Amino acid sequence: MSERRHGMLDRTERLTVALTAVFVLTLAVTVSLASPVVWLVWGTAMVVLAGTALVLANRSEPPPDD
Repeated sequence: MSERRHGMLDRTERLTVALTAVFVLTLAVTVSLASPVVWLVWGTAMVVLAGTALVLANRSEPPPDD
């Protein structure tokens, strides 16, 4: 395992920071609009976004050959 420099974020940490920023910013817009349809779209989009991020993070290493 290679040494990490102090203060550097790895790929999954950067992904987590980006997801948090998107979540908070879009939540603020959704709250301000206060529409049930917007809430439904926002919730669905966040589930898809989080699921995609999990798949990308877990597939960063190829699966072992059997």
